[in-house]
Amino acid sequence: MRSGRPNGNMRPRKKRYLVVTNGEVTEPQYFKGLEKELGDVVIEVRSYRKDPSALAAAAKDLKDREANASNSSGNRGVDGFQRVFVVTDVDDFTVKQFQDARRICKNEGMELIITNPCFEVWLVDHLVCCPGAYTEAKDVERKAAELGIVGGSRDKHVDYARIEGKRGQACENASIHNTDERKRKRSQLNSLDFGPWTDMPAVIVRFDGKKRK
Repeated sequence: MRSGRPNGNMRPRKKRYLVVTNGEVTEPQYFKGLEKELGDVVIEVRSYRKDPSALAAAAKDLKDREANASNSSGNRGVDGFQRVFVVTDVDDFTVKQFQDARRICKNEGMELIITNPCFEVWLVDHLVCCPGAYTEAKDVERKAAELGIVGGSRDKHVDYARIEGKRGQACENASIHNTDERKRKRSQLNSLDFGPWTDMPAVIVRFDGKKRK
């Protein structure tokens, strides 16, 4: 039933997204910065020190709990998540762990977001295209620090002001090093030698509600 309030006084609810990541500092700080920049979405971030398969399983549990809460009589005003993203880098994880994570995400309607070798590939892309020769995390992390994107303890803290408003440029730069050959290997997921690579443009498309070139 209507409450009697004029429709003009009702604010549209912000769309809610869940990000489940095994990054403990950099990824959570980035997504909270992105949430603040976008303004019209809620990005809930959960961080676990888990391999990709266990991370996807944890995301499934959170998604199921949220669905149950949204459907309960006492939470009818709570919207469920528009999309669930399982965000991981490559680290020393195995191909099987990624394949298992992909299976879980596919079965549960979640998106597996891989950045290879590390999340800093995506951060670097905001200012310059991550060099195609950077297949080791140490090289990418050093570049992000040199650009002033990260700093603090172990260069894990994100200076979001350095990259704010540049996600469109980041998507364009990512498209340069996300070559067709790397795309093929990422799609097959039979090996992990497809870096530098990032799936993050797909996340930006979801948040922006339109495709970027």
